Amino acid sequence: MKKKLLSAICAAFVAFGAFSTPVQTALGSNSVCAEASSSVATPTASRKSGTVITSGSVKVTLSCATKGATVYYSANGGSYKRYTKALSLTKNTTLKVYAVKNGESSAVRKYTYKLAPKVTVSHDSGTYSGTQKVTLSSPVSGVKYYYTLDGSKPTKSSKLYTAGGITVSESCTLRVLTSKSGWTGRYISKEYEIANSTLPQNSIVSDYTSKYAYSTLSSVEKKAYARLFEAVAAHNDSADLEGLGLTEDDLKDVFWAFDYDNAQFFWLGNGYSYSYYTVNRPISVSPYYSRSESQAKEIQPLFDAAAQEILDKALKKDNVFDVLQVIHDEIILRTEYHTSGGKYISEADGPLVYGKALCEGYSKAFMYLAQSVGVNCVCVTNSDHMWNMVEIDGVWYHVDVTWDDPVGGDGEPYYDYFLVSDSVIYEDHKLSCPFPVKKATASGYDYFEHHGITVYTTVSDGYNALAELCAKNYAAGVYTTTIVLESRELADKVVARMKDNYAFFNSLEALGCDASSWSSTT
Repeated sequence: MKKKLLSAICAAFVAFGAFSTPVQTALGSNSVCAEASSSVATPTASRKSGTVITSGSVKVTLSCATKGATVYYSANGGSYKRYTKALSLTKNTTLKVYAVKNGESSAVRKYTYKLAPKVTVSHDSGTYSGTQKVTLSSPVSGVKYYYTLDGSKPTKSSKLYTAGGITVSESCTLRVLTSKSGWTGRYISKEYEIANSTLPQNSIVSDYTSKYAYSTLSSVEKKAYARLFEAVAAHNDSADLEGLGLTEDDLKDVFWAFDYDNAQFFWLGNGYSYSYYTVNRPISVSPYYSRSESQAKEIQPLFDAAAQEILDKALKKDNVFDVLQVIHDEIILRTEYHTSGGKYISEADGPLVYGKALCEGYSKAFMYLAQSVGVNCVCVTNSDHMWNMVEIDGVWYHVDVTWDDPVGGDGEPYYDYFLVSDSVIYEDHKLSCPFPVKKATASGYDYFEHHGITVYTTVSDGYNALAELCAKNYAAGVYTTTIVLESRELADKVVARMKDNYAFFNSLEALGCDASSWSSTT
């Protein structure tokens, strides 16, 4: 029986005010060097003084508000010249400008421009899997880069960047100082988190002999499985099956057992072809790949980093239930259910890299992460849906992460299909798997029991508990109260009683709660 949540929101009229004071940032300043009473306006520049990040030069135009006045300028203390066209500055420059009309001069105004080079850093701040090669480049010629990896401020005595790039093999703060003659040095900082994708020691991801679907095969089929594993891991075009004596049906069993055991090969497509000398005796198998080898190599670091982030959270827990719950929840919170998209929606990189998936993607991501923490997990299926089974202490349970994702809801995971028995899953799931699966008859890992959450089984108990909790929470300034009921039908009956002739208002008032309104969701 699937349990349902019922939430009641009691409204209080609370006004919040937020005021902010505008903040101004001075990017530069202008200065008048000579003050004089004059009818001729002092010229102005199109740019304020300050530091300008540029790809090579800075354009500055001068203008004067006095009609007919002639503008003069000097650069870096040089002689004054008559202004006739926009100035192109290619190094740090101090301009002095004034205007003349009918023999009368304006005040002199000074502008100071500091040029700093535009720089491209190949890797932005973030989390990366394994050692990275960071490169620096600029459209400005003659720029040198000095850098540190320990967060200290670089100087011209720091390590000089070379064309080989900067090797970043562990988490660090990269700080760079640019240097170019006649230009201002610029400081750049990037934070790198390096996830080395070190799976727990009890991981069974690479140990296919410990996986469930493999265990269902015959000894000959297991040999074919091993060859297929080696070929797919290397992204080879085919696996040699000669000498094994497999039949077509044997190969079918091998392939689907392999596929439903091994989510780490996210580039594996949905099917295969084979060659033979004698009909019904395959001598090689060519798996279909959904991504090329080069594409898979580009995706792998992103896949590893996302998986490691989830595993780091999960492994902070001290029991298998909580570890699997973190994995379950993280997949749901990261993923939107999609029926169309790239090949990834049916593979583990759908949730982990792209945040979009079909049920296959949800299930394979869960399997990969569960196997990574040493839990035997396999994908099971029928003609139009996939979910998982996991083994805990020799006992099997079902997990359907897809159906626990509240599509169109508030985003919080459900637990209707988390570590449940056959009797629960087969209420609305039909099994049609290419290999036999274990029975799941235990209920020792019920989510609500594990977390000490009361599940109400009668209308009266549910109604009274909700009223009492709402009143208590309201008094404490908490305006949403949630209880768990045994079924949707029961939740609907509780809501009907709440609406009956202002019953819920009367109950709240009797408990000292003066809420002005309420609403409910199930």
